[in-house]
Amino acid sequence: MHGSLSVARELLRHGLVDRVRLLSYPGSVGEGKKLFPPDMPVALEPISTVQLSNGVVALEYAAGRV
Repeated sequence: MHGSLSVARELLRHGLVDRVRLLSYPGSVGEGKKLFPPDMPVALEPISTVQLSNGVVALEYAAGRV
């Protein structure tokens, strides 16, 4: 799910997500809406981590319900 935080949260809340893929950018700062708010715990099990040549880290997790 790209581009819709509210849809991604609802899919996670209802246990309809089996994989979560995140990109972590170096030097990103600031504040915004959280994908995983404190009232919605999600169990994430690491599957893979790949560091790209530009410093971005691609993370993949198996998602489950807490």
